[in-house]
Amino acid sequence: MRFTRHNLAMAILQAYSENKGNSKNRFNVLGKPYQQGSLERVLHTQFTDEERAIAGDVLMDLQTGGLIRPTYADITAPGDWLVITPKGEQALINQTIDRLDELLQGLNSPYDLLSMRRGMHDALLVKNTDWQRHVATSGRELITKVLHTIAPDDLVKSQPGFQPNNPSQNGITRKQRIIYYLSSMQDHVSDRDISIIKKAQDLIEECYAKFSAITHTDKKEVEHLVKLTEVTMMFILDR
Repeated sequence: MRFTRHNLAMAILQAYSENKGNSKNRFNVLGKPYQQGSLERVLHTQFTDEERAIAGDVLMDLQTGGLIRPTYADITAPGDWLVITPKGEQALINQTIDRLDELLQGLNSPYDLLSMRRGMHDALLVKNTDWQRHVATSGRELITKVLHTIAPDDLVKSQPGFQPNNPSQNGITRKQRIIYYLSSMQDHVSDRDISIIKKAQDLIEECYAKFSAITHTDKKEVEHLVKLTEVTMMFILDR
């Protein structure tokens, strides 16, 4: 595929940001066969039927996320005339499409976390040959690099009571990294928070293991795994 999900999302927001305040019909943006849309003009291209369908899915995701919204001012097609929202304008400036993008960007990691996340979604979106392996590789790498970013080896090992885990690489488990990060972000953790944190740790472990086991898994199951991984990361990072 010529365009990633992120490329399409930014181009859609760009199309809606032109002549800001004036609504645009979603089909005038997406275009139709033999009728170029404003999105194609932004990208200097002509979509295939498959690309137009994917762009339509991305547009719906942006609407669900509140980056564009219908005006409901048109009598004939009230839900099809859309405008960019302030949230969408900020996303265009930051080149981020949701809260998790913002959190990953804000970590200032030496690793390209956003590209890892986008690679996971793009493999899921396009479903080329061996797509499950590409989703799994990006998913595992994203979990690993996020945890290494928020809990570097030297800081984890310097914690009072640290006990190295010999089977683990560098003697540090993923759970130990999460515990370090959360303890460093909070002056006080309630018993209920501790219970939730332990479940988040378990979820990350299960997601990592599931990514490692992906072979010919059904697309819907992989989509659920990606969402579960991202929701768990959101809980850990959005403190």
